Amino acid sequence: MTRHSRVRAAALALLMTSFGGMTAASEPQAAEPTSEPATPTTVAWLSGPFGAVPGGPVGDPATAEPDGRALDTWMRQASLELASDPPLDAWSRWEVVARAVDGVGAEQVLSHGERWFMAPDEAGRYVLTATLENESGTRSEQAWLVEVPDREGSWETLLEMPMLSAELRASGGVVSSEPGHGCYVGMCQEVGLRPPAATLEALSIAVGEAPELHLGDGSALLRWQGRLEPLAGTTAETRLAQATFDRPVAGPVLTGLEPTTAGEWLLEVRTDYDRKRGWQWFLFRLRAE
Repeated sequence: MTRHSRVRAAALALLMTSFGGMTAASEPQAAEPTSEPATPTTVAWLSGPFGAVPGGPVGDPATAEPDGRALDTWMRQASLELASDPPLDAWSRWEVVARAVDGVGAEQVLSHGERWFMAPDEAGRYVLTATLENESGTRSEQAWLVEVPDREGSWETLLEMPMLSAELRASGGVVSSEPGHGCYVGMCQEVGLRPPAATLEALSIAVGEAPELHLGDGSALLRWQGRLEPLAGTTAETRLAQATFDRPVAGPVLTGLEPTTAGEWLLEVRTDYDRKRGWQWFLFRLRAE
């Protein structure tokens, strides 16, 4: 398969139907702000190379579900964005500060009334805390656990951030995916025509068994949809299935995409990532026995 380009978010509306239609992932819903400073209401989001994540309380900062990993900024001084509901313009003042988890170094003020700001320039783990206040006394504190890797960068470095990979698991083993079209945190990948099925490594699977789909970084998704098509020599009907989750799920079982008879099958699966990170199509070959 030939990869052509990765472009910025403006390409989202222009991309493709080779591996299927485009469906927006669910977005997090915000709760109303509170006048109690430490109450962990969902009122603010932090966006960056890790996607968009609603804040948590200062004592339990927001992390990547489902395993509680720190949010990876991909490089030092990555561009971050603060958003809120009600919008930031409704607040009279806000500030974002960074405190190193190891306690080394002074507190850093990353934003004092700016929507866009930079992550810390020193590698390490930080708790980023946003404090929003208005004239009526309403105040909200939201926090995130962030990992800054030791990687220098710029916008060009951000474009080098890889798309996610995926693998399919069944009783017969594990195979890696052939990636299709997708968009990941505002960067898009368009590929050529679907490769011949014979070029794909086959996954052995039992008739009637539903495979599991796992993302390469262990992260979660909010929705999947798939098509299981019998290949030449396999007499069966094409199967379609999908699932949408209320909370992010890692490694979902693709119920409804079980091979119904022995033979070879082609599986196309679209994943809609959590944290507003985007979507991707993946291609696999199955050998049902």
